[in-house]
Amino acid sequence: MNILDTHHHLWDLSLRSYDWITELPEDESIKINRNFLINDLDALANKNNVTGTICVQAHQSEEEALWLLEIAKNSDLIKGVVCWVDLKNSNIGLFLDKYQMYEKFCGIRHVWHDEKNEDWIMDPKVIEGLKTLSERQINFDFLVRPNHLKYIFEVYEKIPKLNGVIDHIAKPKIIENIFEPWAENISELSKIDSLNCKISGMVEEMNESQGISILKNYTDHVIESFGDDKVMYGSNWPVCLTKKSYSEVLEIAKTISNNLDSEKFFYSNGKSFYLD
Repeated sequence: MNILDTHHHLWDLSLRSYDWITELPEDESIKINRNFLINDLDALANKNNVTGTICVQAHQSEEEALWLLEIAKNSDLIKGVVCWVDLKNSNIGLFLDKYQMYEKFCGIRHVWHDEKNEDWIMDPKVIEGLKTLSERQINFDFLVRPNHLKYIFEVYEKIPKLNGVIDHIAKPKIIENIFEPWAENISELSKIDSLNCKISGMVEEMNESQGISILKNYTDHVIESFGDDKVMYGSNWPVCLTKKSYSEVLEIAKTISNNLDSEKFFYSNGKSFYLD
């Protein structure tokens, strides 16, 4: 079986600081506050029979974006890179021109859930930036929490053809076993034809005492809502290491997706979204 891991990161702390890492609880931060480079990823992919990956930005800078694109250019494993761009910049096209010179550039992400204003995405300048992405058929990753989901409806009213994916099933409050209004919003958002969902970044929202059965309540709802063709696997490595190993995350994904078409979930849906 082919496996395309649609969500992982790389970082070199000697090049730039990632403040969000040190802001994590100390018992989590200590596990990932070091370099994670392409050689580390290659070894894990080989061990776990992962045939390709999508590398996603973790620092909001053009410098990191170009660094990742250069790494991907020389990597057989990394098939695509999701970069950051300032969506409010009126010259956004110049930055996108630069990224689009790289064959493996495949999308944009902004760390929306860390913005002070939860309705950040409704800023007219951001909407114009997203319209530019849509016009260029550039994918957008929605990095959100449940309180942000209501604004995605408004985005699609303005930009109905935006090719989007919700990262980490929108980080529901699994640790508190809170289901609503997350579940209702997921059900309604799934009806948007060009919106997909990554089943990723979930173990980070759990505590040690919670089992897969609790997690499956959430993933079953996502799968039932979005269907076989609009969900994809992502490890969220190395952030997942705060709770589970790369291999453990992959095995959990296999368990919770046992009623899905494995080829679609682990490979072709992600390939279709990012690479085709």
